[in-house]
Amino acid sequence: MTEKSLIYYTRSSNPAPFLEKLLEIYLKKIPPKILLKPNLVSYEPYPTTTDPELFQALVRLLKNRTELSAGDAPAADLLRPSASLKNHPILQIAQIEKIPFFDFYKEEMTRAQTCFGDSLRFSRLAQQFYFIISLPVLKGHINVHLTSALKNQFGFLSRKERFRVHFQRNNLLAETIVAINKLVKPKLFIVDFRETLLYANELRHGGKPTKTKGWIFAGEDPVALDWFGFSLLKEIEPKLSGKSPGEISYLELAKKNNLGTEKFELLEL
Repeated sequence: MTEKSLIYYTRSSNPAPFLEKLLEIYLKKIPPKILLKPNLVSYEPYPTTTDPELFQALVRLLKNRTELSAGDAPAADLLRPSASLKNHPILQIAQIEKIPFFDFYKEEMTRAQTCFGDSLRFSRLAQQFYFIISLPVLKGHINVHLTSALKNQFGFLSRKERFRVHFQRNNLLAETIVAINKLVKPKLFIVDFRETLLYANELRHGGKPTKTKGWIFAGEDPVALDWFGFSLLKEIEPKLSGKSPGEISYLELAKKNNLGTEKFELLEL
């Protein structure tokens, strides 16, 4: 019988108390280096990107206890990806709190074979940090209908890879989401669903900002988190009407490739 994955949650608009309790559970022994991986897909504000308030609260809980860094890479279709982010509040907070923020596109890349027999080029930083905390926003997505814990690792890929997988055969995007999660495995995912975008994951692609019932939830199993996230998003996302989580191609593929289980138990903090 498959064990259930534990998902911790809160329904508070203030993320700090939840984050503090969560770190007490997952970081009883603080690792020497931690990388925060926000969702910084473009210059747009939250909920396109990780909430700056949540990011700053987590930074302040960690920065005096470990060597803390953060990083991401924006969408590949931006004309000047790095320049477009320079004034984003997330980067400004990193500067104020005096932690390094890495633009993955500017850092050294590595290449590794995937579980599907091809190879992917991605940021070497993923191999240099044992403990990665992923900070996705649960949103609709124009191609795969849902973006959350699993899709957030897409930011580690090189810009060329991100272009390539969006415009080749249909199932390549799902395979790549699974493949990068087999290569890059965060130890903790903190998913924000206090606000979201419907229809698409960015305003510039037609995303519609929407308030929700105020969920923040977290755990170490990205499949369980996305399975649960699907049930929340389905309540308000027309594109998910009549669908089940198993019909989201990368979710079913992730389960088959042992990235997690669809069985979960909720525990309020």
